Amino acid sequence: MNRNVVAFPLTALVATSLLAQPPQPAQPQPARPTLAVAFPKAVNRVETSKLYGRFLVHLGECARVNLVNQRGESVDSYFNGLDLLSEDEMLDGLKGRKLDMVQLSSGIVPVAVEASEAIPFAVRGNSRTRQIGAYKLHLIVRADSPYRKPADLKGKKIAHTTAASNSGNLAPRAYFPGIGLVPEKDYAVVYSNGHERSIAGVMNGFWDAGAVASDQFDRMVAKSEIRASAFRTLWESAPFPASAFVFGPQVPKALQERVSRCTYQYRFPAETQRLLDGSDAFLPVDYEKQYAPVKFVLHSARAAGSLK
Repeated sequence: MNRNVVAFPLTALVATSLLAQPPQPAQPQPARPTLAVAFPKAVNRVETSKLYGRFLVHLGECARVNLVNQRGESVDSYFNGLDLLSEDEMLDGLKGRKLDMVQLSSGIVPVAVEASEAIPFAVRGNSRTRQIGAYKLHLIVRADSPYRKPADLKGKKIAHTTAASNSGNLAPRAYFPGIGLVPEKDYAVVYSNGHERSIAGVMNGFWDAGAVASDQFDRMVAKSEIRASAFRTLWESAPFPASAFVFGPQVPKALQERVSRCTYQYRFPAETQRLLDGSDAFLPVDYEKQYAPVKFVLHSARAAGSLK
């Protein structure tokens, strides 16, 4: 009796065998690393979200990280759950290794570097010119006031912001004696707890003058909260670098590089550029060069006993 023999190609047999295998369980994806982030308390949550909410969304997607607060709670694009901290709380969080990435005002960047080995890595600026964002210390009064020069403010009240602020306290203490105004001797220091409060206090007559950051003043003008013509600037300093983002030293090097790369790739929306003096990107920090003026103010304040 004849039998028909059917030959199957080897490839077909292999394919059939593979199809017959039970499905393999999906390989678990490695867990995303987390970054505990915080921003300054001096700027309210709504404005902070408007300026940096899209950046955090980009950072989470690009760098494949989960952004959380100090308690491990997730931070969303509206900054729900975000820690808005005072300067002292920022420094304590960095020292205690509870914060991984924070935005610091320029005045406490050198303090964080010295006290907690923080690593400055990004400052806002212009991607075309490669110029970093900067501001000046302004001594402002109301335009309808009788004050025309710094010496006119002797015996008056001048608002400073907080003890650790560069433009709001340390720089005035370093520079104002040279223009004839020694703090607590020639004028009364009033701490307002923020640049916007200092500016609003001058506008409403709570104090005679304010030592304020020019970029904060310009931002209030851009938001139509004040009119520039309502104020007079009696004196201004040389430029200081804008606020910087820093890493805590515990952040792994590979993660620092990934987050930095994604940070430098980000571009601000048009409205954010308008509010940040035309800055459209984050640029790398040249700490020794760019923060030399801030360190000068810091060391001057320590020599004068204004800061520990």
